[in-house]
Amino acid sequence: MRYLHLQRRSKAFITMGAYIKEKQPEIFALLLKYIIVKAKKDITERVLVAADVSGKDRFYRTIMEERPKGGKGGLLPGEKEEELW
Repeated sequence: MRYLHLQRRSKAFITMGAYIKEKQPEIFALLLKYIIVKAKKDITERVLVAADVSGKDRFYRTIMEERPKGGKGGLLPGEKEEELW
């Protein structure tokens, strides 16, 4: 079987931003404006809303935060109740 050895001729490549800047400068200016406006938005309110726990999720949160109970599922063999505090 014969194999061909292909040699890639390297051509200078250009990024998408540089291409848009060169070919469509008005679109590039709009994109820059959009990026700047997007970066200035305050997302504090969105984060606080996402972190709010209510309803069924609050029930699951209380289960996850309660300390382990003694028995097969709570303590490992050799552990004592005092080690949980």
